[in-house]
Amino acid sequence: MSPVIAVTDLERARAFYEDGLGLDGSPAPGGGWIPTGDHGTTLTLLPDVSDAGSASWPVATIRVDDVHAVVRDLRDRGVPFLGPDDLPFELDADGVSVSQEGLQVAWMRDPDGSFLTGFSD
Repeated sequence: MSPVIAVTDLERARAFYEDGLGLDGSPAPGGGWIPTGDHGTTLTLLPDVSDAGSASWPVATIRVDDVHAVVRDLRDRGVPFLGPDDLPFELDADGVSVSQEGLQVAWMRDPDGSFLTGFSD
């Protein structure tokens, strides 16, 4: 399964997903782009969509081994994360929410404003 993420500017989105998030990419049929990563992560970027970023829920969730380490690394690359003023639940010092069950989730937006999450357990 691969979430399809609508983007207005494919080159800007590629820079975010590849340079910012560190995913590798390849061309998709029809002019899109397919970034891939660890744990079987595969996304499809669909270009030239006027209402890109309009969803108010996460459009993709990416599993990582250590969400805290990933957040620190991505922040160093300039990826902005949502903070306590943006979310209705508590975040730790790295900006990660931790559930009672131990699920750890970091929240961010891509350049079009689409919600993305990274998680580990």
